[in-house]
Amino acid sequence: MQDFHPQNLRYARVVERYSTYIQSPVLRLRFLKNALKNDQPNSLWKRIPFLGTLPDRAMIIVELAKVLPIDQPAPLGIRLTSLLYRIRYALYAVCVALALFAGASLVYAVSKIASSLSVSTEAKDLATSGQPVAAGSNGSEAVAAIGSGAGLTLDRVWLADEGEGFEFYSNGARVLTEFETSGAKRSFYKFDLESLSSWSGAAGSSAGNSSASETFSNPVGIVYHVSESDLLPFADRYNSSLQDHSRALLEYARAHRLYNYLIDRFGRTYRIVRDEFEANHAGNSVWSDGRSVYVNLSASFIGICFEGRGAAMGAEGINEAQIYAARVLTAVLRSKYGIDDANCVTHGLVSVNPSNHLMGYHTDWVSEFPFEALGLSNKYETELAAISRLGFGYDQAYVSAAGGKWPGLEEADARLKEAAEKDGSSVEEKRRQLARGFQHAYSKQRAIEKEQ
Repeated sequence: MQDFHPQNLRYARVVERYSTYIQSPVLRLRFLKNALKNDQPNSLWKRIPFLGTLPDRAMIIVELAKVLPIDQPAPLGIRLTSLLYRIRYALYAVCVALALFAGASLVYAVSKIASSLSVSTEAKDLATSGQPVAAGSNGSEAVAAIGSGAGLTLDRVWLADEGEGFEFYSNGARVLTEFETSGAKRSFYKFDLESLSSWSGAAGSSAGNSSASETFSNPVGIVYHVSESDLLPFADRYNSSLQDHSRALLEYARAHRLYNYLIDRFGRTYRIVRDEFEANHAGNSVWSDGRSVYVNLSASFIGICFEGRGAAMGAEGINEAQIYAARVLTAVLRSKYGIDDANCVTHGLVSVNPSNHLMGYHTDWVSEFPFEALGLSNKYETELAAISRLGFGYDQAYVSAAGGKWPGLEEADARLKEAAEKDGSSVEEKRRQLARGFQHAYSKQRAIEKEQ
């Protein structure tokens, strides 16, 4: 008895369909008996729909011709099958060509998808190889060169997606959250600049809003830092160690709640201390946007740190990936909290020493910060109100750290000198008078910190 595997069943069904052309029951039975004897073993070709069964169909038609009336024309289905059988090799060749084309297309599509999804961490060590650096490779220049029409306004920046360990925003910012932690709740005063400048400390003096009693909890600004941590050469042969260095810095920053955000050398943005909590990033510091004064900015400003050492740009300093990450992160924070451009500043411009009333206790980013590349106004051109309105001085070390005086410092010096001449006092006397206003604000803000 014949063993009916699936291929035998398919052959039998084809034979049965062709038997419908025979009217005589006797002839149909004879046809079925002879045709079923001719079943051939299964092969790869037989798996091709219809075309694979052409040889079987040809043999079936031969048996069918033996019992069909000679004087009647062959049915259309039989004539078509006979034609296809005669050109079967051409049809097989077309099938092979189509299969090869489909396979090549699939391989190409998969390779393109894999290429677009992969994140390369390779870097060419140009400094050690002696290859020239291409013109315009300065990261800040490259990012600043983005067409002005391409930027998204702050109202077009929103949280587009989030999941375990990440947040993704409409402007391309991606914030990794695996290291995030909490801290002390934000609580700070806004002091009126004009009132602080005229503060004398005497009873009934014109203190105005400098004795502010209302506290605030939403961040109003951003302070940018450099980690000043140990660095390896930025080259692919150090890839694993570079990753380990970044992770060690992230773990240290989390343990000490140093910053709200940290951008590593690959341009990845990590949240450390969540926005609603203050990080220990600014210490003794002061900044004015021209209207309000903020003291000890950890409570009122978000801290963003670049993994790096010094302000130099390039593969061995702050690179393009970091600058772009800071640009889109800055837009996210400004959009979320309504942060004014005037309150996006660097640590070197806000850090002070209250004990000797000098600027520059810390000097990171006291020069060369790429404000324009981040879509911000250049704060080195902004008058330093800490000097002109709050009486702070500076020493030569501060100026040297910045590579010399800059417009904002020179403008503050000129403003202070004019104020002293107007009052008929010396510059040093004017400094001591203005310092009282800062000391008043500093004492009030410190009182909040002691309660934390």
